[in-house]
Amino acid sequence: MPSPTEEPAPGGSLRANQVIAASVGHMVHDIFTAFLPPLLPLIIAEFSLSMFQAGVLNVFAVLAFYFNPLLGMLVDRVNLRLLFVAAPGLVAMCMSLIGAAPSYWAVCLLLLFTGIGSAAYHTIGPVFITRSAGSQLGRGMSFFMVGGESARTLGPLAAVGALTWLGFGHMWPLMTLGLACSLYLWSVFRRASTVGATGRDPESLVKVWRALKGLLLPLLGLVACRSFVLWTLMIYLPVYLVGRGYSVALGGTGLAVLELAGVGGAFLGGWLSDRVGRRPVLVAVMLVAPLAMLAFNYSSGWLLWPLLAVLGLSVFASNPVILALVQDHSAGRRGAANGLYMGMAFATSSGVLVLVGWLVDMLGFQTAFAIAACLGLIGTPFALRLPLSTPSE
Repeated sequence: MPSPTEEPAPGGSLRANQVIAASVGHMVHDIFTAFLPPLLPLIIAEFSLSMFQAGVLNVFAVLAFYFNPLLGMLVDRVNLRLLFVAAPGLVAMCMSLIGAAPSYWAVCLLLLFTGIGSAAYHTIGPVFITRSAGSQLGRGMSFFMVGGESARTLGPLAAVGALTWLGFGHMWPLMTLGLACSLYLWSVFRRASTVGATGRDPESLVKVWRALKGLLLPLLGLVACRSFVLWTLMIYLPVYLVGRGYSVALGGTGLAVLELAGVGGAFLGGWLSDRVGRRPVLVAVMLVAPLAMLAFNYSSGWLLWPLLAVLGLSVFASNPVILALVQDHSAGRRGAANGLYMGMAFATSSGVLVLVGWLVDMLGFQTAFAIAACLGLIGTPFALRLPLSTPSE
């Protein structure tokens, strides 16, 4: 008779069904969260928003991530698989109703609930990947992030298609995809558990921070600087391209090109980090991505598209590497460590987006993008301070 919960994958084995399911769930989940950037020009026009107000929308979308450290601590103590499997359905419902929202504040409320589902999935998902991937953690995280990055490619295209065929205010049938995904996740993870099996009692956040601050302090600096490239492009790229004279459809296509290249970057980053180490990959990313953003900002015509591809390949390569790095150093406290990282990452990203929105209002898109790229370069010294070695369990 099967046990009510499953043990982590042994030794070097990789539990493929769970890795694939978590990655598919990540894809479906992020398809819907990727609706916001291509819909942003329409939301701005509908409610006559400034760029600062547009940046505040994303603050609501990531507000729940401020509580990720607490959620991560809870993951180590209580089995939160139900919250994990419900997240894609919740996010799909909220994002497919944005076009029907009657006011700016209604959009903010929908984004707040979207953020709750997103915080749950992105905090719990890496814990399940760690327990399913065995010794192939970089590879497992790559699959997980490929799911997310492929969704960010498909999401803008799906949003443009939904606008064309259904209209801005009638996208609600799309929520069935997210609900079906939640049922699929339940079928795979119904006996899984988020609670650790290392024999170590869950620790307080203060103890976790003290144990991991040698990693988390430089990582915080790196993530903050990376946000000036990553999140500026993810949220403002369609509006930026529309401001340069391109159509809304081409703005969404530009984001799709960035994210499609990001699929390759996500897979390549994790694969390389298993072979050459986490730190060398992150140092390379923090050099290449900001320089590519500067080149993109001052280019025009057909050159924009290959530069977007280089940007996507480089900046998204960091995602699985950072997640694997956090899990490498968090034995027995995986949920709390991942929650601390996610809380830091999204707290900094929301501040960055509001700042960039203010810079756009004050200085224009080109100057704001140039400043963001230069601030991104400051992340290189932080990457050089990350630990080279992985502690034993």
